[in-house]
Amino acid sequence: MISMRKLNAILSLITTVLILDHSIFYSVWMLSRGSVAKSADALPWILTVLAALHTVLSIVMMARQHRDKEKQEYNTYAKLNAATVVQRVSAIAMIVLLAAHIGGAANHFHAKILHTVIHPLFFAAVLAHVSVSVSKAFVTLGVGNAKVIKALDILMAVICVATFLAGVIGFYMCLFIGVVK
Repeated sequence: MISMRKLNAILSLITTVLILDHSIFYSVWMLSRGSVAKSADALPWILTVLAALHTVLSIVMMARQHRDKEKQEYNTYAKLNAATVVQRVSAIAMIVLLAAHIGGAANHFHAKILHTVIHPLFFAAVLAHVSVSVSKAFVTLGVGNAKVIKALDILMAVICVATFLAGVIGFYMCLFIGVVK
């Protein structure tokens, strides 16, 4: 039987593919100011459901992990734990900002000044989370060696930074210049 941790890792990788599809496609769509055909409207909703399942599993696993541990002093290894801190902080930020992202898309991003700030923060949180989480899922699944994991971390960082920049530029173009079809 598959463990909850491995199930969550598989779910996170599927969710990551959908996040990258959604964010890269919409970055291109916004940069083209709507001149390319839109993808299926169902995919973002499938992504939302899978992300919610991933969130619930992650919270349950974290609660179980910390439930029976005694409070004790421990050494901090900031560099080793940085990715985990980024992963958890970005996850919380995503949960907080998700409603604004969905609501903004539903009302065509009215209150532009609000969305000018909120959406880039949401994009940053999502892509930061993806950037540090993919290699952790591979480790959980026992896929790859240290060299492969390091290369994957670098590749994901490059993809996520490029997607973030394209997404923010495209979003601002659509928000302030408009979408032309």
